Amino acid sequence: MWRFIDCINPAGERPARPEDLQRFEETTGIYLPDDYCAFLLACAGGICRQTVSFDFSNGVWAGYVQDVGGLQEDPVYSLLHNWKSPPWPLRKDLLWIMNDHGGNPICLRLDEGNEGKLCFVDHELAPENNEWTLEEASADDWGYVLPLASSFTAFVSNLRRK
Repeated sequence: MWRFIDCINPAGERPARPEDLQRFEETTGIYLPDDYCAFLLACAGGICRQTVSFDFSNGVWAGYVQDVGGLQEDPVYSLLHNWKSPPWPLRKDLLWIMNDHGGNPICLRLDEGNEGKLCFVDHELAPENNEWTLEEASADDWGYVLPLASSFTAFVSNLRRK
C-alpha cells in the first residue's frame, strides 16, 4: 500500500484521523472496510502523480489511476462530497474512491453480499438518470459496472507503476 501512497500528491492535506472516519461513517451510514480505513489513515487522497495501471478482475488492462479520494475538503477528492453529489451516474450503494484517467469512477460496493469489493463504472455507458439498479448494471449482458477486485487490498496489490 505504501508504494501506492507514495504516488499520490496530497496537495498539503493531512490523512484522516480516527474521529474523521467516525464522523464520515455517522454522517453517511457507510461503514468502511478495515483495509480501506487503514489507507485513509495514511493518505489524504489527491492526484496520482505517477503512471499507475490497473486491470479488470479478468486480467484485461482497464486504465490508469488519476484522482484518489480521501476525507478532505477539496470536492474533487472528497469522499463525502462525491457521495452526496456525484458528477457521474452513480447509485448510493456505490462509494466513489478514485477515478481513472478517463474520468470513470472506481468504487467500493456497499450492496449486501458485495460489501468492500471494488468496481469500475463506465460513465459513458451508464444511463444519466437514476432508473437503473446495481444488480442490472453488474449483469453480464448489461455490463457497465465491472468488477475490479475483491477488496481494496487486492486492488492495490495488483497495481503496476511504469
